Amino acid sequence: MQVKVGDEVQIIKGKDRPQTEEDRAQPSGKVLRVDRRSQRVIVEGKNMVWKHLRKSEANPQGGRVQREAPIPVANVMVWNAKAGKAERVHFKRENGKRVRYFKSTNTVIDD
Repeated sequence: MQVKVGDEVQIIKGKDRPQTEEDRAQPSGKVLRVDRRSQRVIVEGKNMVWKHLRKSEANPQGGRVQREAPIPVANVMVWNAKAGKAERVHFKRENGKRVRYFKSTNTVIDD
């Protein structure tokens, strides 16, 4: 998978994608969780939904909380800080390890 936990990403499709040039010049957020089976990621502070909570001992009132919902991994791109934009990730072998890198700047993402 091209995206890992902790990566800065930009959302390229959906309601949370950047609308202005100023928004496109910075990443949308950080990846909190990756679900490889369903090919979805959770981005910090994006795709917020309301979760309705049932009454319980821990939460006697019940209520509503906002939380992040998963986004398809195809709708995000990894942020390249050197280039200042979101780019596709490519793979190559380096010292017997498979590493991710950006072709435009030839910088390795994984250490």
